[in-house]
Amino acid sequence: MKRSPTDALRNVPPREFVGARKALAARLAREGKTAAAREVSRLRRPSPVVWALNRAATTHPRELAALAESVDRLRRAQLGRGDLRAATAEYRAAFDPLMRAATAALREAGSGVSGAIDRRIRSTLQAAVTDRGRRADLGAGRLSEELTDPGFAVLTGAPVPAEFLDARPARPRSASARSKARGEGHSPAAAPADARRLARQHARAARSAARQARGLERKAQQAARAATRAEQRVEAMRRTLRALEQRSAALRAAADEARKAHEEHGKLPAGERS
Repeated sequence: MKRSPTDALRNVPPREFVGARKALAARLAREGKTAAAREVSRLRRPSPVVWALNRAATTHPRELAALAESVDRLRRAQLGRGDLRAATAEYRAAFDPLMRAATAALREAGSGVSGAIDRRIRSTLQAAVTDRGRRADLGAGRLSEELTDPGFAVLTGAPVPAEFLDARPARPRSASARSKARGEGHSPAAAPADARRLARQHARAARSAARQARGLERKAQQAARAATRAEQRVEAMRRTLRALEQRSAALRAAADEARKAHEEHGKLPAGERS
């Protein structure tokens, strides 16, 4: 792949980006590469999340490839072609190394990793790796913007298991806890967390369903308008046809009258013809 002048800035931490951009643009301008200098000058400083993920992806290509494979395997499992539980566990195991690499890159660059930053990294990575175009950008270190959680339809268009959406390994439970869960259901302490997770899932599902309903309603309205226009065109054509038929009948009647008059005129004696 041909390198772009902008590639030289991809490993520059966000806090150093503006200075490095100015220096590179000035050097390119001195070398007479004005187009490249303008291209560099237009570059926006990347967000810490985008920079960290690009950095992690380019320095850990094997981990990114393993994550991409696990996403594809999970997609197939959700369609019934594989073990869903095993595919989900594999996805979790492949997801965490890139998350750790991204947060480590931020810390090495002198940036803190708050809970909000962690969630933005997680959301952007999940969205990028499940979209093939974004995945290619990420692999090349050219992801340009943060992405939002892709939600339920991220892989197949069907509901994604809650453990996949969370993308965090579940803590193993003891034998006594598993037995209690089977016999008595969730403990009171776990119930609020379960309820919140279910509420988030239901809210996302409701938003997705609402978007689909609005889309279907727009399509139905468009189809109705198209049908109305078609009916109007057909009616106009019918009116035109009736007018042409009436005109044709009038012309035929006039022709018949003219023929009869001609014939009558021909039968008159020569002295009586005008």
